[in-house]
Amino acid sequence: MKKFLSILSLFVAIMFVIGLIKLAISPNTNYSYPFLNAKLDYLKKHPEYNLYFIGSSKVNDQIDSKLIDEKIKGIKSYNLGANAGFNLENFQTLEYVLQNPSFKPKYIVLELQDKINITRQNLKTERSFGAFNYENTLFAMKFQKEEHDYKQVALSAASFVLNVFHFNKCHDERTISNAYDISVDQKQGFSALEYSVVPRMKEAKLKEVIKTRLEKYHADNEKHVPNKILVEKINELAEKCKKKNIQLIMFIPGPAEPDAKKLLVYQNVLKVPVISLVNPDEYPEFYQYENRWDTGHLNEKGSRILSAKMAPLLEKVLDKK
Repeated sequence: MKKFLSILSLFVAIMFVIGLIKLAISPNTNYSYPFLNAKLDYLKKHPEYNLYFIGSSKVNDQIDSKLIDEKIKGIKSYNLGANAGFNLENFQTLEYVLQNPSFKPKYIVLELQDKINITRQNLKTERSFGAFNYENTLFAMKFQKEEHDYKQVALSAASFVLNVFHFNKCHDERTISNAYDISVDQKQGFSALEYSVVPRMKEAKLKEVIKTRLEKYHADNEKHVPNKILVEKINELAEKCKKKNIQLIMFIPGPAEPDAKKLLVYQNVLKVPVISLVNPDEYPEFYQYENRWDTGHLNEKGSRILSAKMAPLLEKVLDKK
């Protein structure tokens, strides 16, 4: 029995070292996300795109790149959004773009979030662990320490270990080797929720959600303080982009989430421009049922409104030197 345990321990140690070496060699490619990979593969072959949008479903399902291009002269944009793409996943995508000379962006618009918690929902997908490379893990642990959330510090460390072993919580993601969607090439990455498997929320329920969200937004009078670790991280990414002659722009998309005002405090502390479309008084269209799909997303009609509203704000901050 002792001999067996010794052999098992040695095997585990060897596997851990192999995993560490794998992460060191290729830190930003250790997760399986077929549709994002399909987008990245397409972009490698199309250097004519000079602006990339990176973010969650609030980017993937709401930014119509073709409409943006029509509104801003000299821009050819591509939507690199990915559903459930939160901070760590987005940072990983951005780093991958910066490290690969096949990509030729002049501008990158990155969704501003503070979502990095490990939850039951994101424990179901392999790519949640795949985002925990060395750099992201250190960032996550420092971020959570700043928030005094030591349970999340421990979960971040555990996720790193799971990533070293390439732990697979959702094997069917890995089995899709040639993922393709019409949005990849014909719609410049944009994928409205009408064309997804996500059902539209019933009118009465959705209107009640919108009402509750608006009430919470207006009732939030807390003096929010930006997480200094997140500020440092975004400023660091901005410097990396600058060295590649890329301008980084942060984006807070509408409609407003319950934490919208918490994000707005970052507008005054980052070294990069921040575009926000969450104020319901400025953008009432995002809070009308006919423009919504569910609790936090617009439908195709609403997405086109958002894209049209965003275009002049984006054009204003672009450095066209």
